[in-house]
Amino acid sequence: MYANCVTDVIYMTERQNERDDRQTLKNISFAKKILLGLSMYIPSSTFKKTVLKLLGAHIGKNVYFGPGSLVLSNDYTGVHIEDNVFVAPGALINVNKITIGKNSHLGYQCLMVGESLKIGSRCNISNRTFIECSYSPITLEDDVTIGASAMISSHDGAYKQVYGFEMKAAPISIRKKAFIGNNAIVLPGVVINEKAIIGAGAVVTKDVFPNSVTAGVPARELKRSFKGNS
Repeated sequence: MYANCVTDVIYMTERQNERDDRQTLKNISFAKKILLGLSMYIPSSTFKKTVLKLLGAHIGKNVYFGPGSLVLSNDYTGVHIEDNVFVAPGALINVNKITIGKNSHLGYQCLMVGESLKIGSRCNISNRTFIECSYSPITLEDDVTIGASAMISSHDGAYKQVYGFEMKAAPISIRKKAFIGNNAIVLPGVVINEKAIIGAGAVVTKDVFPNSVTAGVPARELKRSFKGNS
């Protein structure tokens, strides 16, 4: 029994600094919950945009929100969605500070969770992609493509939750015109440089060179071509 009590104390201590989405929802006023609930279930992009603007978000021209999509934030003044952004049905954005650049596309049932996320212009985030930036920021520069069901996480919670080790958290940067294949996983602290290609199902654990092709588990470089001096 004593051992179990000690384990519980350690587990609770480890969990103190973890993101708690239930607490986030509790902090949202009842009136806001009503507005957000209506915006989720009323299949009108115009209504969703009106609600978000009332809450303080910046919403550009010709932005479209599909049925069932939802934006949650502790402070909607940190939500900036620029012109001609398309948010597909079922997409959930639960990020306190987010910028989405012009002409970007968020796919069906994609999920974004965390504190700080920047998405550039003309990015294409495919269906059911998961981006998790709770403990460290993630940046996608212009013209980045993320394949379906890919996962990008700036922390590794598994070690902390299962073994009680110190959690690794570090920023992720995906540079201009990079391509991430379907079901790929990008782990904390990684920089994927310009025009790099990540193969489907790859697990990226370290930085990726520009103009390179990387694949495998763990991912390794298969090909690299530089313009100019190598």
